[in-house]
Amino acid sequence: MKLSVIIANHNHADFIGPAISSALAIDWPEKEVIVVDDASTDGSRLVIESFSGKVAAHFRPKSDQLGAHMFGFEQSTGDAIIFLDADDLLEPEVMREVAKVWRPDVSKVQFRMNLIDASNAPLGSAIPQFPAKEDPKRLRQTFLRTMAYTTPPGTGNAYSRNFVRDVFAHSPSIPQSDAVLLTLAPIMGDVLTIRKPLARYRVHDASYSGMRSLNAFKLRARLHQDVEKARLFASVSRQLGLSTRPDPLRYSLNHLQYRLASYLVERSAHPFPDDRMVGLVYRLVFSATVTSQMRLRDRAILMAWTIACALSPPGFRRNFILWRFAAISRPQTIKALLGALSSLRSPRLPDRT
Repeated sequence: MKLSVIIANHNHADFIGPAISSALAIDWPEKEVIVVDDASTDGSRLVIESFSGKVAAHFRPKSDQLGAHMFGFEQSTGDAIIFLDADDLLEPEVMREVAKVWRPDVSKVQFRMNLIDASNAPLGSAIPQFPAKEDPKRLRQTFLRTMAYTTPPGTGNAYSRNFVRDVFAHSPSIPQSDAVLLTLAPIMGDVLTIRKPLARYRVHDASYSGMRSLNAFKLRARLHQDVEKARLFASVSRQLGLSTRPDPLRYSLNHLQYRLASYLVERSAHPFPDDRMVGLVYRLVFSATVTSQMRLRDRAILMAWTIACALSPPGFRRNFILWRFAAISRPQTIKALLGALSSLRSPRLPDRT
């Protein structure tokens, strides 16, 4: 197997060098590193050019993540594709671990990511928390019911070349290729899971998870993206002859968290005018207790957060919402409490079909 690491960069001069170095350090004999700079205006070009002869570098006019990734994919020849975010890092053993579980019908192999800060210091946790037991068939069944499954961000996935080719052939309109690939992976192939962290996800001020103040516009942008993802999900599912719910977002756990937050933070601009708090809270709790494969401890935390948001005064409510979506903003007491809860062993959940 040949590995292609494709890095799309826009104004990440401080991080693109380490990202490229981590890709070059992957312990795998057949690999290529392709860097697509999307019209950066900082010092990115100088950093990228310092790797001349080691990577294939392309400097293009401004587009978006999807355009940069599609261009990079056209230049690639690998059987396995990793779209490495320019501010993340890959571990040297990533491809050897992926190759151990790889099989012909795979759409992607996903793995955990250790969290680091802007200076590369570890933050002491890893994402995501995969279910105790999850096979491709069960994951697909759950996804078709809820349009939700446990997945890492873009860097934490190694995709099959055939899968990426087929996805890009749909000419998706969503500008974030990560959203497109993660949405279609469970219905266009098998999703395999490695629980070992094989990458590092960087939390910094410019990243979504690094924001320190509540941004209602970002919450609404996420909801609009979810609607576009749902349309793509429904369209491809119909083409494949798969049965799905009329409203795939109705019990999507991730979507409902953002939807409740948007409703509570700025109701006048909330993109779903028929929403009511009682209905959103009910659907969130129902999804967490009935359709989710989250650990019992994580379900309890999520339900406590939901109820706290619904019942708290506006000032406290905004803090609860910010702490949920931006880990870097959490006070030390909250971090310590979550750390203590994470150290507790949860009972194994019964299998769900």
